[in-house]
Amino acid sequence: MFATSVILLLAACGGGGSSKPASAPSNNSGDAGATTTTSGGGDGGGGSGSCFTKPGTQTAKVRFVNLFTNTAYPSTDIDVWQGYGGTDPCAKKLATVKYGSASDYIDVTAADSSGNWAAGAYVTGSTADDHKIIDQSETWKGGEQVTIVFMGSQSEAGSNNAPSSGADQTFYESHSDINSTLDAVPGKGLIAIGAASIEYVVKDGSWNAGIVGQSKCLTAVGDTDTEKTSIGGTSLIPYTVDPGTVSIGLYLSDPGTCTGTPAIGPATVTADAGSRTLVFAYGVDPQNLELLVLPVAS
Repeated sequence: MFATSVILLLAACGGGGSSKPASAPSNNSGDAGATTTTSGGGDGGGGSGSCFTKPGTQTAKVRFVNLFTNTAYPSTDIDVWQGYGGTDPCAKKLATVKYGSASDYIDVTAADSSGNWAAGAYVTGSTADDHKIIDQSETWKGGEQVTIVFMGSQSEAGSNNAPSSGADQTFYESHSDINSTLDAVPGKGLIAIGAASIEYVVKDGSWNAGIVGQSKCLTAVGDTDTEKTSIGGTSLIPYTVDPGTVSIGLYLSDPGTCTGTPAIGPATVTADAGSRTLVFAYGVDPQNLELLVLPVAS
């Protein structure tokens, strides 16, 4: 079965859509290929005119992940701009992120006293609408730590979506009142695995997680001997492992064994006691699928 997603928000509103959260992915390192900047204006975006908005006091740490792929842009870099669109005079470029990698955690501040904050992801080089992937907005309480994953989407026939249209997921890594899937487990390493970015790359894809060299598949948190959760769709599936370094792979759920060479991966995860790690499957086609390993900062 597929688990119900409990900590993510997915949107596929093309070329100018927005993802607004409810109240609440070879073995690559999390910051490989990422360039973090804090420039306002220039670089093909940032709007014109003066910014008169008084920022709020609420702050958060946000990490951006580029798993965006589609026919028009199979493996492009992404520019992430803070602000409300390419003409926002308060806009600020936060990062350029290479495909298959993540930025560092970036300190951000709310745009106003209510805690409102927004950012947009664009195919690198411009903040014009025909480069927009998606907008993302949050309302910070203060102290949040979040990972935002940008990915491709399936364009509806006859839609006016731009070629760059995409989707995103937001994962809250703090504030357990919002989610508990990423809560640390005493004495264990938590590994949460998702494959949403290949939902339209591998049609009806479904996988089990396993440790290379061990014949038994991993058991997801909450699973039983008779009811097993597969990785696929937009769900994030959590597993716990004994402390140590493990080689994680994804194996096809049919026939349901976790032996031999994995269908995706493997990738090395350092699973210290009390640690949390996000692992995302990604790739531009079914023959080129990999795993991105992103340790969650404590």
